[in-house]
Amino acid sequence: MNKKSLIPLLFSLIFCVGFIQQNSDCINEILKLEEKVYAKKYTEKDKPAFLSYSLKTIDWENKTVNVDVKMYRAYNNMHFFSTQTDIYQNEKEMVMVLKLQKLIVLENSNEEIMAKGLNEDFLNVKRNFLNQCELVSCAALDNNKEIKRVELKVNDDMNGALFIDKMIYKYKPASKEILSNSTFYKKGYKVKQIDITYNKLDLEHTYKFNSPKKYVMDAKENLLSKYAGYEVIDNRK
Repeated sequence: MNKKSLIPLLFSLIFCVGFIQQNSDCINEILKLEEKVYAKKYTEKDKPAFLSYSLKTIDWENKTVNVDVKMYRAYNNMHFFSTQTDIYQNEKEMVMVLKLQKLIVLENSNEEIMAKGLNEDFLNVKRNFLNQCELVSCAALDNNKEIKRVELKVNDDMNGALFIDKMIYKYKPASKEILSNSTFYKKGYKVKQIDITYNKLDLEHTYKFNSPKKYVMDAKENLLSKYAGYEVIDNRK
């Protein structure tokens, strides 16, 4: 092989290495920000964290469903509030209030999961998934250089039953804030698009936790008056 024939090969190798590095850097930025939001490991000394976000689901007829979510997290405690469901959880038990069904479910908690972070396993799966995606673009917005937009295309050979076509993230690298995350689905899936807009993250909140049962029952395990007419399913051992 002569020197001239080597030049195109060298250029292609340099381009590929640069692209792979950019792909890795962009995805790592996203994962670090999501880890900050979802997978922090809390100690007894940590103050509660508060996260609020809005979830919009769009179907193939462009009908939308909007849900606002608030979540508080601390050492061995997690409270989740939305239009449809409230969840109160500590290291021993979990209480789910299903408002539309007028149903209250009591479960034992998994202490191991609570100790290592409720969403750590999910984040590990997502890390592997994102690292296999194709990077379409990763650049600051033209009208706001503080915001970076990342678009990822899901490879057909890894899509399986997920039906995901692509994902778009918007975030601020300087302040380490995720602003939004949109997931677009392929035909055949029940929804066309899911948008998550992050409203607020406070890692030093003053929220106070109580025993999960006390939010729905009195000392004699009778339902509080606000839950009159609810059915109770007790799955605790």
